Amino acid sequence: MKAKEIVLLIFIIVAGVFFYHVQAGKIDVVWDDFIALDFNEYTYQETQVIEPPLPASLKVLNSHGQVEVLGAETDRITFTFEKRIWRRNEEKAREVADELHPVVNKGDAAVTITTNRSDFKRRNFETNFRITVPSGTPVEVTNSYGLVRADQVGETMIDNRHGEVSVTNIRGGAVIENSYEDVEVSGLESNCTIRSRHSDISVKAVPGEVNIENSYGLVDLRGDSQKATITAPHTEIWVEDVSGPLEVRNSYEKITLRNVGPSRLDGSHSSIDIDGLAGNLEINDTYEPISLKSVRGNLQITGGHMSVKGKGIIGDNIYISSSYEDVDLADFAGKTTIVLSHGNITLTPLPLTGPLEVRATYSPITFFWPGEDRYPLEAQTRSSDIQWSLSGNVSIEEKDNLTLLRAFSEVSDRPRILLSTTYGDIQFEKGPSR
Repeated sequence: MKAKEIVLLIFIIVAGVFFYHVQAGKIDVVWDDFIALDFNEYTYQETQVIEPPLPASLKVLNSHGQVEVLGAETDRITFTFEKRIWRRNEEKAREVADELHPVVNKGDAAVTITTNRSDFKRRNFETNFRITVPSGTPVEVTNSYGLVRADQVGETMIDNRHGEVSVTNIRGGAVIENSYEDVEVSGLESNCTIRSRHSDISVKAVPGEVNIENSYGLVDLRGDSQKATITAPHTEIWVEDVSGPLEVRNSYEKITLRNVGPSRLDGSHSSIDIDGLAGNLEINDTYEPISLKSVRGNLQITGGHMSVKGKGIIGDNIYISSSYEDVDLADFAGKTTIVLSHGNITLTPLPLTGPLEVRATYSPITFFWPGEDRYPLEAQTRSSDIQWSLSGNVSIEEKDNLTLLRAFSEVSDRPRILLSTTYGDIQFEKGPSR
């Protein structure tokens, strides 16, 4: 490789890294500013009071800075405007500070607070607001490249491109949009909608509906919620103590549920771990393991190349379909259907409350008989054996590489067991004492 080509390659790599960090918000660049590395930082503040009567809501428009809006027992709006200015010397910074100021418009519907940032060609500065409003005031904030915090206000709307968001103790709901920084929400009285990417999102104690869209980050949802919908590819998801219906769409990251209500999970390459679920559970996934404990409701699992391990599943209907991985169920009850190919099946049911059927290929089956009760049984396998180590009379037929076992055919008032596989043994063992 020639020297010119090496230099060009290095330039391309450096440029790529630079633009990536600009896109990620790690480097703050405004293209019409003068960029220099030896500027000094100077900070100036001023305070204003907006006297009553006040319009119903507050709107804040800011860029490259922080916005904090705090509710308090007051009848007026008070705000501190902070200017962080980067210039070579204080004289230059003071000139900018004297010209940079907040702009307040007291309209019929809202008080709007913004700045005259657009008047400057060179903008190497940040503008920060700390605003106190009457508690419960509806708030709308548009910002970028800085923290937005709202506490003890009313209905809240925040659009904070490349900025962190903190929303707490809201008398109403919240709608939040951001990217590349964390979102923390707690203590709302109503619904919450969050649209983000490359962010870690934490939502707690929201009694209304929760709708979250994210990618390449983390979603942590805990407590309350009438209904929750999470659409988050490439995002790890944790949901705990959410009683309302839950819908999750995810890929390539783990889904963890603890003590939740009825749920539907659509995953791709998503491992799933559930402990405590009251209501129906529907899972569609591929290529990652599924672990279930204490599910009280109907269960439906469809997909391929995924193992299923479950304990304490009790519902009217249990349906599992997979391939190339094992299915292991213990302490389960209800009408049960398992469809599997190229995987081991181990079943340890509770006393049967519904029929149990296994349709498998290339899959050995181990069945632990529940208690002393008799259930009509038919088991068959092709090109393999059936091993019966229990008491009771059974009949075994072998023909054309097909082995067929029947037991307790005279019982007509109990749920029926049907096990069918190919190229895998079927083994019956005594189940655990209960």
